[in-house]
Amino acid sequence: MLVRGGDPARSGYQVSLRERAGSLVFALAASALVFWIMLTMGAITGFGGSESARLTAINLSQAGQDEAGAADKPKETAVARQDRAQAVARPAARPSPAVEVPGKIEWPEGFIELSRNDYRSSDISRIQRREFDGGALPGGSRGSQGDSPSVGQGPGGVRLYAAQWYREPTDAEIGPYLPQRRMQGDWALIACRTVEKYHVEDCQELGESPPGSGLARALRQASWQFLVRPPRINGKPQIGEWVQIRFDVRGGRKDEAGG
Repeated sequence: MLVRGGDPARSGYQVSLRERAGSLVFALAASALVFWIMLTMGAITGFGGSESARLTAINLSQAGQDEAGAADKPKETAVARQDRAQAVARPAARPSPAVEVPGKIEWPEGFIELSRNDYRSSDISRIQRREFDGGALPGGSRGSQGDSPSVGQGPGGVRLYAAQWYREPTDAEIGPYLPQRRMQGDWALIACRTVEKYHVEDCQELGESPPGSGLARALRQASWQFLVRPPRINGKPQIGEWVQIRFDVRGGRKDEAGG
């Protein structure tokens, strides 16, 4: 069969101008779109002369850090430099020298200087004396008749009064505490504090004869059985005051205990 129009191989594939123009426009648009996408994503940067193209060196040594810290400090102003220069040039204030006063007495360390009035008030010869006789009390009041007489000072400087028995101890009560060897004329002295119900406590040895006989120790150990009246001051019994108890040996038996 014969086809009109000649041999296709000789004539070739013929494209119209309209189709060629459309393909070119499409290719240009696709290229522009790809270029725009790459530009927005940062794939393409500027070239030459820009600040972003400069290389920055980082110094991690101590000297570099010191320089960086000095660079970060604010620059000293002219007013601050002037103030600092004036402070350096200004001489330091010197303490004023002590003025020596002629005839002034140098007192030793710890000495208290007193005025004439202080000396006059400290004169003990001007203090009125108080006389304590009979039943006079340390507070200055005079005791009433029948008060317990004072016999001196006891442990720690307390005032001692002569003991008065409420009930004397029996030989059976005191005998087991006494030493076996005792003779006529031996004696012992103790001081005790009066408590409720005529008892005594906190007894302490004051003396004995002969020394080392153990008689004062025996009297102190047996004192828990003693019944002693509390001393009377201004006619009133004073529980808690101290009394002196004396023990005398006569013929191997006890004598009256008291001041």
